[in-house]
Amino acid sequence: MRVAVGQMQVIAGDVDKNFSKGIELIKQAKDEKCELILLPEVWTTGFLFKKLKELSKTTPEILKEIKAISNDICICGSYVVDDKESDKVFNIFYAIKDGKIIFEYRKTMLFGSTGEDKYFRNGGFKQKNTFIIDNTTIGVSICYELRFPEFFRKAALNGAVVYLHPAIWPETRLEHWNTLTKARAIENQLFLLTSNGVGMSGKWKLAGYSTIFNGWGEILTTAQKSEGIFTADLNIDEVKKIREQLPSLVDSKIFRELYT
Repeated sequence: MRVAVGQMQVIAGDVDKNFSKGIELIKQAKDEKCELILLPEVWTTGFLFKKLKELSKTTPEILKEIKAISNDICICGSYVVDDKESDKVFNIFYAIKDGKIIFEYRKTMLFGSTGEDKYFRNGGFKQKNTFIIDNTTIGVSICYELRFPEFFRKAALNGAVVYLHPAIWPETRLEHWNTLTKARAIENQLFLLTSNGVGMSGKWKLAGYSTIFNGWGEILTTAQKSEGIFTADLNIDEVKKIREQLPSLVDSKIFRELYT
């Protein structure tokens, strides 16, 4: 499976510029024959909290345009989506392929330190966080959920061999980002794709370092501070070999009832 992570500056509130940049990255991934691309968390809007309700109105048309270019590639990332039943919005991850939304996941853990919980409604841990494309099971979580290994283990115990984690993660906690992403790949013995923003996004300077890890926690490619797409070819059979050589994930199945 040939995959790409996209790294870009997510300008808070500037949907037109963000969308244009994202489309450019998607086209580059298609040109390089990638089967999947992961873009950052809320990549079209950023976190302009007081205008999120207004900005969410742009998402339906954006999704329509993403569907139109999703032939032969799975386009993944999260979006601000209006909650018509309240004054809040959702942060929803969509996987879009061949003109259809094939999977959605609502962010569960909201980062109260920046006020996410005041503006967003969350999902729930019991919602499904895996989907399948081409017989490959893929896990999903979003940004702050990196600090909660339960999401990753739940997906791994439900068959995930590839895992997608979009984020808007600040530079001030770059060491945490690099340490925790590597750890999640190692402890769950799977390919991990992370896509983060870079540069200034509102009042936050973002960490960058979108990365693809293998199941040993080795870096296959990393963006560091650059914008663009960063690709890798994943040999899915490697996951099975790693799990046979070091059966820690197999042994962890005694905890399955906690996660399923």
